[in-house]
Amino acid sequence: MKLDQMDILLKQALKPGRYVHSVNTMKEAVRLAGHYGEDVDSAAIAGLLHDCAKNLNDEQTLEYCSNYGINLSRLEQKQVFLMHGAVGAVIAREKYGVENEAVLNAIKYHTTGYGSMSMLDKIILLADFIEPGRKHSEVDNARKLAYIDINRALISAFDSTIRYVMNRKGLIHPSTIEARNNILMLISYGHTDLEFKG
Repeated sequence: MKLDQMDILLKQALKPGRYVHSVNTMKEAVRLAGHYGEDVDSAAIAGLLHDCAKNLNDEQTLEYCSNYGINLSRLEQKQVFLMHGAVGAVIAREKYGVENEAVLNAIKYHTTGYGSMSMLDKIILLADFIEPGRKHSEVDNARKLAYIDINRALISAFDSTIRYVMNRKGLIHPSTIEARNNILMLISYGHTDLEFKG
């Protein structure tokens, strides 16, 4: 399926505000991909479809998880909304015909991140955080860093997200901590092949 066909289907599936956010994320992802030498077409698809499961309620999300063998941790059972990335990867494959595993992975982890994120994973997570429609108070620093140092921009994004969740007494996904730790280790020691897992 071509990108314009995906766009038509997505517009029908999402609420107008969520659709606008998806298009904004796609455009930001394309700019970041061009800047960092990543495949622009993959970034466009992942950016457009990253929230393709956001139209589902918790019951529907859990049904997808059950039907497609997605196991939920205790934390994810309490915060089902975190699963829209994993379910979105399923929908991207089944409904939108996406077969590129790198694209599916970027959709799957765009909310939490994980320890050994690829450049495409980083681009989609960051594009989602900094797209022009985002008005949260801590977005400016990540935007300033986004085209200078993507790792430092991601640390800014993770720190902002963690503070937000902590202020609301929410649960922080272990994958987010793992992603943040790994990127901090990369920044500190300059190893591009380092993976830190606690």
